[in-house]
Amino acid sequence: MRNSKIRVEECMVEHIDLIPGMPDDIAVDCLARVPHDAFRSMRRVCRGWKSAAAAPEFAMARAEAGANEDLVYLLQFGSPAAGDDAPKDDSSAYGVAVYNVTTCEWHRERAAPPMPMFAQCAAVGTRLAVMGGWDSKTFEPVADVHVLDAATGVWHKGTPMRSARSFFACAEAGGKIYVAGGHDKLKNALKTAEAYDTEADCWNPLPDMSEERDECDGMATVAGDKFMAVSGYRTGRQGGFERDAEWFDPATGEWRRLERVRAPPSAAHVVVRGRVWCIEGTAMMEWRGERRGWIEVGPYPPGLKAGTARAVAVGGGERVVVTGAIESGGHALWVFDVKSKNWTVVPPPPEFAGFVFSMASVRV
Repeated sequence: MRNSKIRVEECMVEHIDLIPGMPDDIAVDCLARVPHDAFRSMRRVCRGWKSAAAAPEFAMARAEAGANEDLVYLLQFGSPAAGDDAPKDDSSAYGVAVYNVTTCEWHRERAAPPMPMFAQCAAVGTRLAVMGGWDSKTFEPVADVHVLDAATGVWHKGTPMRSARSFFACAEAGGKIYVAGGHDKLKNALKTAEAYDTEADCWNPLPDMSEERDECDGMATVAGDKFMAVSGYRTGRQGGFERDAEWFDPATGEWRRLERVRAPPSAAHVVVRGRVWCIEGTAMMEWRGERRGWIEVGPYPPGLKAGTARAVAVGGGERVVVTGAIESGGHALWVFDVKSKNWTVVPPPPEFAGFVFSMASVRV
């Protein structure tokens, strides 16, 4: 009887409007227009706002209101150019910076845990996973995984990778994050691979690639559901980068080898609307298959020093963001508009001008 009474009383609890005097659907539409950098503050206002911001409908409301923002997360070393104005603990640390492509604003992920050197990142939806890298004291590869929900600003420690590795291929494909290759603590190149389900927080082993691939590039390809590991080198050929690639098809559970996919050495690869692009030499190039090879699709980023680029597509392939060294010295960021084929150069503030090793994009 007592339990029944409690249930009745719970059902009779008065509903509290998200915004007094306003229907909840309209209130959610208002909250959805709050800028991303104010999300943490908004969630602290009350339980109702925190719950509303975490619901799937909130993301849909932001999209319908045209309030989405494209964020690029950059794993980078602190910049000596920041000088005395930079926090002392950030002057040389490897950490997470964020560039908001929509608002052109920069900030540091202060809530992020300490990151292993040369850790890499990839994103599924609003979840950003930071994986692997070197222990900053022993300089040995680690299997650590840290996950950020960009929609809430909350970090948590994920299930470690099945193998400690660094300098591996890494990318999201078909809603999962794939890693392949890299090297172990003895600097042996690896051909093992695994896939991470961010929602279930679990890693699944994949068949080995046909050969070892240290320092290979990773990307999604075709319709975005297949994972490609590009180039890399074997243990006995340090720095001798191959010009082939392998892609993994989840439907068949097999790897397929592709010849002569890699562009000139040190090219930065990125997938734009299902097609493989690279930034190298004098132009932006697109891979049109083993028969046609590479085709020019746009101009080279103005002032970018060859062999230093990292790239990521944002906004569903509407733009490409590139980071790298400037020929005249220092580092910068470039934004390429795929439709107009124009570049915009973005000089970062001094504290965000360090070397970027890995990057990923999230739309919130």
